[in-house]
Amino acid sequence: MKDRFKKFFKKDFKLLLPQLYVVILVVGVVLLLLFTIFPSLQVCSNIFGDKFCTPAGLFLVMLASIPGYIIVGNLVTALPNVAIPIIFSLLLVVVVSLAIYFGLGYLIDLSKGRIKSKAVMWTLIIFAIVLVALILLVTQLRFGGVTLF
Repeated sequence: MKDRFKKFFKKDFKLLLPQLYVVILVVGVVLLLLFTIFPSLQVCSNIFGDKFCTPAGLFLVMLASIPGYIIVGNLVTALPNVAIPIIFSLLLVVVVSLAIYFGLGYLIDLSKGRIKSKAVMWTLIIFAIVLVALILLVTQLRFGGVTLF
């Protein structure tokens, strides 16, 4: 049994982090399905003085998908009044989160010396900086008084 986990979970962080994300998503969906049978599987919290309760599975999935929600959420709000289907939006969040976890794992592998290419490292760092700057620019233009659309 232990060998199966070793085969599934690779030693490279660029593969390990996305695999762990997928496992967390599966566990969250299972907990969400179990919530229909056991309604006590919920998490209650206070944020800014407002108490809210949500199913534990949904909370776990949303917590693991925070990177995707930040990026996709900012980009979707910058679009004009376009109705994006919920399934497409969720898939976009998952794909962006997977890409971020892959990139983060790649950077960890680079720092540990498992990957020797410095050009790839700088390309990845520059891409991340440009992506963050683009998101900040779109958000600022959309909500800073100047609208693009």
